[in-house]
Amino acid sequence: MLIVLTASFGARADGFVVENIEVVGIKKISTGTVLSYLPVNVGETLNLERTPNIIRELYSTGFFDDIKLLRRDNTLVIEVQERPSIAEINFDGNQDIEDEAFIEALDSVGMTKGRIFDEHKLDRMELELQEVYYSMGKYAARIETSWRKLDADRIAVDIQISEGISAKIKSINISGNQVFSEDELREVFELETTDDGLFVSDEYSSSKLQADTEALRSFYEDRGYIQYELSSQQVTISPDLKDITISLGIHEGEQFSISAIDIAGELVVAEHELRALISFREGEVFSRKEINRVIRAMQKRMAEDGYAYAEVQIAPDIDEVAHSVGLKFLIVPGNKMRVRYINFVGNDRTKDQVLRREMRQFEGEMYRQSKVDRSLVRIQRLNYIGTVDVVRNRVENTEDQLDLDIVVTERFSGNLSLGVGFSQNQGAILNVGFTHDNVLGTGNEISMTFDNSEARQRYRFRYLNPYYTPEGVSRGFNFVLTETDAGENNTSNYLLDEFELSVDYGIPLSEFNRLRLEIGLQRDDFQTTGGSSREVLDFIRTNNDDLANLPNDQIDGDEYDTVFGSIAFSKDTRNRRIFADSGHLNSISLTVHGGDLNYYKTRYTHQTAYPLSDLFTFNFRTRLSYGEGLGDTTDLPIYEKFAAGGVRSVRGYEFNSLGPRDSNDDTFGGNFRVLATTEVLFPVEYLASSETFRVGVYFDAGNVFAEFDDYETSELRQSVGVSAKWFSFIGPVEFSYAFPLNDESNDDVQEFQFSLGAAF
Repeated sequence: MLIVLTASFGARADGFVVENIEVVGIKKISTGTVLSYLPVNVGETLNLERTPNIIRELYSTGFFDDIKLLRRDNTLVIEVQERPSIAEINFDGNQDIEDEAFIEALDSVGMTKGRIFDEHKLDRMELELQEVYYSMGKYAARIETSWRKLDADRIAVDIQISEGISAKIKSINISGNQVFSEDELREVFELETTDDGLFVSDEYSSSKLQADTEALRSFYEDRGYIQYELSSQQVTISPDLKDITISLGIHEGEQFSISAIDIAGELVVAEHELRALISFREGEVFSRKEINRVIRAMQKRMAEDGYAYAEVQIAPDIDEVAHSVGLKFLIVPGNKMRVRYINFVGNDRTKDQVLRREMRQFEGEMYRQSKVDRSLVRIQRLNYIGTVDVVRNRVENTEDQLDLDIVVTERFSGNLSLGVGFSQNQGAILNVGFTHDNVLGTGNEISMTFDNSEARQRYRFRYLNPYYTPEGVSRGFNFVLTETDAGENNTSNYLLDEFELSVDYGIPLSEFNRLRLEIGLQRDDFQTTGGSSREVLDFIRTNNDDLANLPNDQIDGDEYDTVFGSIAFSKDTRNRRIFADSGHLNSISLTVHGGDLNYYKTRYTHQTAYPLSDLFTFNFRTRLSYGEGLGDTTDLPIYEKFAAGGVRSVRGYEFNSLGPRDSNDDTFGGNFRVLATTEVLFPVEYLASSETFRVGVYFDAGNVFAEFDDYETSELRQSVGVSAKWFSFIGPVEFSYAFPLNDESNDDVQEFQFSLGAAF
């Protein structure tokens, strides 16, 4: 610091009255900021005794390297030299921790880009970064910091890091436990020791240890030990900084039971309704988890009547002699709340009205929890929405109004794709297409695709407006052109060129029920090949009298024009379409073709999703399909028969390999198909988000039968295995590895299978 005073200032001990203040030399800091720290104002008298305090106050801001106080007449002139600002922060050597985590730690000590550089904070910065590594068990980590000038006003901070190896947990010791063994208690821990086997989580983390001690507390309190205490906690590291020992001392106390259950307070909901939500009874063991579940259930019930901020407080009456607890649920409902505004957050691409039309809770209405919950489910079921949550905000200066913020994350909803690949079933594949589930943010769907493989060339166009009417009636247009070489599909040899044009309508009958109607035209150009079986030729003869008496070598195919109509009914209570973890789907459909060929096909699908825990989801799906000819058409057309086998039906058996065979021993297909799958799915977060990736174990069963009367349970092929399902940016992808359980000698077994575009 340098204080420069004019001769006139020094000559007059009584100082002068400050009429004006000027700040000279500032570039990055505003004059107002400097004046806010200045302990003297215009109109006050300034003398020599006050100048040291002025210098101290300005220098303590950390903004300046040099400060001069000057007097010009009755103007106080403050001449400063600013410290440089931080223009760059460079990290080198960090692999286990992202730069963003370091930047967050540096922000706590004021060392971030754009801030004024203070060299004295470098030591604190090193300590903060060192703590980040210590919290991960990397006690051997070393951090060196330096800085360099870029120009007169800017500097760069360089941080050199040597992470070293993470200290491993050698042992976790728990003392003081008498009721539960150490092995039982260790089961609730996420942290593991190096002796616990392969793929263990034996790297120390202070945050994981804290979570584990809380899990241990919950373990005891959920079993009635309300006086449980963590009496000591010690983490020691070996001299070579490689091994960590964790020692925990606990006091279990006695197990407490419930002696009484009372409900008091303002009972805006009938007491018998609230009591029906209590899942435990007097005499049972106290459980904090069950009590919290009951509290949430009571709050949800009151929220159904508009009490969005209802509170349920617990007043325990502890009898330490009898080791019992009397519970009193104290109801504090607050005011009934009305929804003022509903705001959508995070929908950068999707228009508000697209999300708003899925809402069942409306603005201006009384708040109802069931309507809010259903609204979130409906929004989450949109293919272009990843996650959805709700935030309730009280309206200021009111007692009975709230706003709802619906916070969403969006999935990638459109792509232009060009792909070359290989499929087990269809050989080399070329895919070209454009699909979009949310055109211009309107929620309308459009897709134009071309697929080319050894077995099939397919051109498809579809346009769907899910809200063709404000009431939710959808309308879609479909155009499909397919060229199939069935011999490449593991079925009877023939060629089929199929053209289809249709329009469909979806009509909502209720919140969960929907009716779908479709009408269209179909042309099938059916051709034989040199390898066509007797059954293929007989099909052509049977359905065309002009060809009935021709020899085999003169039959090369036929053409069939039909009009078709379809009606389908579905009830869908699933919470989402992709990776549903609760709810049911029941769907039944009937399609009738009339024209050159007359036949019908009916399908039934049932799917159940049930959460086994926070991680595991149970899924069961069964599909029944049946078809038959009508009138002069005595059988279902060959190309409309059902097939099974492969990753989309019965895994472990080759694609389309199950069911009746023709005279050439190729799969011929059948009129009746039965498929069933039981599966348990769980996420693997370190591979991909739970919203897009799941791993599972499954049991499949199914087969195809020539007619309904041919069905035999013993003929259902079965398999067990593991699967991985990924909702990727190019579409759903599924991999499976199967172990067939009852395959026969003539079955085509295939343990590893994969598919692009499989429905989950």
